[in-house]
Amino acid sequence: MGCPQNNKPESYSFFKNIMVYLDAVKGSENNETPQEVTKECTSMSSNHYKNKNPKIAKSICEQFLKLYKLLNNSVSKPKGDPTYVSVVNFLNYWLNTELKKKMYNENICVKDFCDNLETYSYGIVDIKMHSNDEIYVIKNDDLENMNILYNLYSNYYNVYNGSNIVCTAKDTCLEYSKKCFEEYKKGIIKCEKSESDFCKAIRVFESEYKSLKQQNKSNDDFNSKDLITLPSYEEAFNEYLSELKRRNITIATISIICSIFGIILILFSLYKFTPFGKWLPINKKDQEKRHVMKEKIYNFIDNSNEYSTYNKYTPYRFGYNST
Repeated sequence: MGCPQNNKPESYSFFKNIMVYLDAVKGSENNETPQEVTKECTSMSSNHYKNKNPKIAKSICEQFLKLYKLLNNSVSKPKGDPTYVSVVNFLNYWLNTELKKKMYNENICVKDFCDNLETYSYGIVDIKMHSNDEIYVIKNDDLENMNILYNLYSNYYNVYNGSNIVCTAKDTCLEYSKKCFEEYKKGIIKCEKSESDFCKAIRVFESEYKSLKQQNKSNDDFNSKDLITLPSYEEAFNEYLSELKRRNITIATISIICSIFGIILILFSLYKFTPFGKWLPINKKDQEKRHVMKEKIYNFIDNSNEYSTYNKYTPYRFGYNST
């Protein structure tokens, strides 16, 4: 089986319905897994991914089947229906993300995985895509952009569900807002003047976020006006530029320190373990000091011997007066 790539511009339109999909994802994570789903996913992972982390393959299989069942009304629509197109694009994104995040080193093709799901889900859910090109490998750049948008909306809806503030404490709400701020920086930095589908989707999120901030929505001690203001492109760019400079300075400093340490280590090795050590200035100074010390010792010994000889062999000379 092949592993098709998408050569067409990627569609971000499914983010218009992201709230529906986020609810379905939460349901698939929290709902109990039916026994028949566990049985078939165990068989699939054992037969096809025995040497490629079957436990994780089983987990992805179970969650996908539960997610598919929760979205069954949408995937049952005719091929050209916007709801069908949107949900299939989301399922393709979700499966790409899960396989890359959890089985990155296993070299598993997303299309092959989905084909196996279709085979083993027979009698549980009727996974049947209308065409073979609906499940494919999403390019890395597009997948990264989709992850940014997914994380933005995931954190946003942990604050606001479309009608009410749902986070329970101000600190919790601000933590989600901070995560939105950080993810938004990653996205807006790519969109100085771009009119790509991704940048349009980023601006749609920005509009929703700003609209909520301007409203007077509250829950206990948190008000939507407390949301952290999203950065402009210029602010995000300047922050990344400053961070890049700091990293470059750190790298340069480490390089200099390593170079100095390397030189010292080389000189020490030459000094201690090779004949070249005697030519080093350090060694020459050491030799000079040793030479001076030797001379002092020899002089001391000579003087001592001289003194001893004089006392041992030289006769005593006293004046003699005859009386």
